[in-house]
Amino acid sequence: MKKVIILVLSLVLIWSVTAQALESNLIDTRNEILQAAQEMKAYFATSRDPILLNSMWDSSLMAVSQLDAYFSMLGIFNTIKKDNLDAAAFSYLVTWLNQLKETTALNIKSLGEIKSTTDARSKAFVLKLKGIFTNLEARIVKELQSVGQFQDSIKKP
Repeated sequence: MKKVIILVLSLVLIWSVTAQALESNLIDTRNEILQAAQEMKAYFATSRDPILLNSMWDSSLMAVSQLDAYFSMLGIFNTIKKDNLDAAAFSYLVTWLNQLKETTALNIKSLGEIKSTTDARSKAFVLKLKGIFTNLEARIVKELQSVGQFQDSIKKP
């Protein structure tokens, strides 16, 4: 009986470590963006820059929504049988990622153009979001490379 319990616990431990290793870096970035948005929302009532914070909050939620849609596409994409994969499926994923990359670049540019704020905390949010979006942009480039490699690997000769 002890051996069975130890075996089950070992399998659960191995499974959880493997699941963490497989977790996408994009998911981490999505969660980081969402956390920053929640921090901003809590600061709305006391801020002297509510319009700026609202704009950054909207940008953050848009990025989270786009990432959620991409993850949903991957879920649908992963349910297609290998024999049924075609160029259209990859094209759609690449197009979505490129659109997300453009939106992220626009967010970075917009945040970079904010020169002054009335609140020091607002400036901290600007810098934090700019860093997160810059990180997101780099991860999108890596994701585009991964999708491209996967597409190349399943092409029929």
